[in-house]
Order: sequence, then structure tokens, then C-alpha cells
Amino acid sequence: MPALRTLTPTSPSPRARVLLYAPALSDLHFKQRHVDGEALALHAHLRAAGHHSTLLDAYYRARRATALDDVITQQGPFDVLLVHLWTSDAYGPRLRSIADELAATRARHQIPVVGFGPLATSAATELRHHQAVDHTISLGQQPTAISNATVSAVMADAAAHLTGHTPLTALTDADVPYQPDAVVSVSASRGCRSRCTFCAYNADIGGGWTRLPMAAAVADIAHLHHLTGATRFAFADTDFGGTRAACAQRAAELLDELHQRGLAGRLRISLNIRSETLDPDILIVLAAAGVDVILIGAESLNPDTLHRLYGKRQDLDHLHQVVAAADTARITTVASYILWHPWQTLEGLRLELAAIERFGRHRIPQFMARSRLLVIPGTVTERHIRGAGLLDAAPFRRAFRFARPDVAGLYDALAAWFVQNVTPVLPRLSENRADDLKALAELKIAEWEWLTATLGVPTATPTGAAT
Repeated sequence: MPALRTLTPTSPSPRARVLLYAPALSDLHFKQRHVDGEALALHAHLRAAGHHSTLLDAYYRARRATALDDVITQQGPFDVLLVHLWTSDAYGPRLRSIADELAATRARHQIPVVGFGPLATSAATELRHHQAVDHTISLGQQPTAISNATVSAVMADAAAHLTGHTPLTALTDADVPYQPDAVVSVSASRGCRSRCTFCAYNADIGGGWTRLPMAAAVADIAHLHHLTGATRFAFADTDFGGTRAACAQRAAELLDELHQRGLAGRLRISLNIRSETLDPDILIVLAAAGVDVILIGAESLNPDTLHRLYGKRQDLDHLHQVVAAADTARITTVASYILWHPWQTLEGLRLELAAIERFGRHRIPQFMARSRLLVIPGTVTERHIRGAGLLDAAPFRRAFRFARPDVAGLYDALAAWFVQNVTPVLPRLSENRADDLKALAELKIAEWEWLTATLGVPTATPTGAAT
């Protein structure tokens, strides 16, 4: 598929006062310094389209953000409140808390609220029933008629942001009040080529994968580096590579563009990427560009679970080869994993834990108690679990029941261990303190030892845990 165009201002649409809100999507003290780059880009796009945009970034928590209600009271009135909801990890209690805030704001200030992002799309029905939003933006759904012309214009312009690249080079110091230790995200592609049954990250764009101009993405990085002094950047792409051929080309373009700006190897960069798009030569190029972390959706080391339940066609031998090559290139591999699903068995658990031991437990950031299938509304997985009679559903809540009582009992015991040993400690830990990172690693090791000992899985002497 050809690269999408770089967006430039068109004829001005009706000018609106827009408050763009990026809420905190996690209750934990980690990821305090991460910047919602997609909200930042939408902020720039709305301005280029002629709107008066104010960005409230509460996702970045290294500084205390002004409360949403206070911003509206002190800087309003606004014509539209546009809220960015993107990570499915926030589905559940956190999204319910955000929905409560939005419903109260909408009622008090009589302001139209529009949801933007894949989570806003997948949870749209619940958000509307909760009276938290009036509308959601999605390219994958037929647009509904909106009587408010100003809201309609803002939504159309926001949707256009999903069809191309918005340059961030017009942003000023006032737009990016972040510290040099911030982790700033930028986008160089849209969507994902995978069709994982549990995933809703393509919900807002309707599917597919398309690259954005790498030169423009690097220009954004250079500009944000100049404004903030930040040296840590993350590509927000769900699927950086696309295909192996495309990934090789994009890696070379990234290195070349950074070289031209004198930034190659001077910045630290992380990528979300599928192992199928990588090989040792590509990893060497990425490392030269400054990539030091790759996040891979491993999900399972059981081929049957991968194919039958998760809809993934992942070559596990190739995954191991990629991880070994990344180690050689001094790139840290972080792998997401789903250990607990409705049809898990005790023997399946033993096999997977042994496979994780060989793969490297330290590569998986989740606690095993939290490595549980997250059921998102509208996904294939939700339909399958509902059809099997194993779904528990309520507003802002999707959970599954285990088909096997013995697995349910083991998970309940692990969850009880977690509540007793981890839950009291975790809220006090912060990524800003080295000793806290060590404490987190020790908790993960202790949990691993409890689970493997309970199941009788031989393990090597633990050397660490991913943080």
C-alpha cells in the first residue's frame, strides 16, 4: 500500500474552541513520563485546520495536570471536548472512572463530548449509555448525522488526521511543556497487518496497515528533541514494520534520516513490532539508529493456542531467532504474554511455563497473575467466549470464566498470593527510583517461583525480571 500523504491545512472549516483531553490511562506510578504523542499530533492538526485547540495532557504525569473541570471553568467556554482513549489496557475500572468524570463534565458544562481512539470506538456503546460521550470518531463505521455543525466540523477534521501524517514542526515551547526525561511518542504508520482475535487497536481506522512518511516522523523527533531536550522516543505504531521488506526499508530510512540530522545513536528509541517483520540484518540497522527496546506481541508459546484462540500465525522458531539476534545487537526484547484464557489446562500451563523459562521470563513485563486475556467489546474473542457461555459482562466490565475448575482454583490461589504480597507494595513503587525497580523485579521473581513450584515446573536460578 502506498505511503499516506502529509496533511497540510485546507480551506478553514468553522473555527471551534476545542479542548483536547488526554486522560491518565493507568493508576500505577510507572510510565509517569510518557507523552501521548497521538493527542499532540491531533492538537497540531486541529490548529492547522483552523480551530482553537487547547491540549490538556494528563497522560504525562511527571508534572501535575490541571483538573479537567478547572480548565473548562477557567479557560472556557469550549465548543467541543475531544477525549483521546486509545489503550485497551484501560478498559475496565480505569475507563469507568474516566467515564464518570466525562459524564459529570458534560452535564455540568453542557459541552459536547467526542471520543477519539481505538478504545473510544470499541467501548462506544458503553460510553454513550453512561452519558460520557455524545459521539465517537471512527473511519471504520458509517458516520451519523450530527445537527451541531461545529461539532460535525471538528469530528471531520479529527477523522482526517487518521488518513495522513500531521507535522509537529509547527509546535512551540508552550505546546510541549515536558522535561528532558520525557518519553515522547510519534507515529510512522497506521494500523496493523495482524488479525489477532482479542485486539481492538484497528477499531478506529477499520483495519489494514499503511506507512506514514519516515522523513516526516524523524523531522517530528528532531523538532521535539530541540524543544524539550528529550532523548527518549517511542514509535506509537502498533505495527512498525508492516512486512519484512517494508521493515527493512523503513529501518534504513530511519537510520539515514537520523544521520542527516546528526541524531543517529544519540537518541534512545523503542518500537512496537511483529517478529515476522524482523531479521538479524534489520536489527543491526535499527540498533545503529538508536533503537534499544522492541516490544513484541508474543502472546503464547503454545502454537495451538496462538493459532486457534488468538488468530496469530507466528513462527515461534523465528521468534527465538529474532530475540537472540536482538540480544546480540544489544536491543532489549519486551514481550506481551497471555497465560490465562478460558480453555487453559494444567498441562498446558506446565508446558507454557517451561517454554517461558527457555524464552526468558525476564522478557515478559507482566506479573503472571495479570497475564490474563483481556476481553474487549466488539472483538472476535468476546463473541467466542460469549458463545461458549463463559462471558461475564457488565458496563465497563468483560471477564471470562475458566472452563476447567482445577485451573480456576489455581488462578484464584495465585490471585490471592498476588493480593497478599504484591498489591500492598505496587502502588508505592515508581520508575523514578532505582531501588523500586529492583523491588519490582524481586516481586516478579517471587511470583514466578510460587507458580512454577505449585505446578512442579523445574526452573533455572532466576537472574532478574523485566520491569
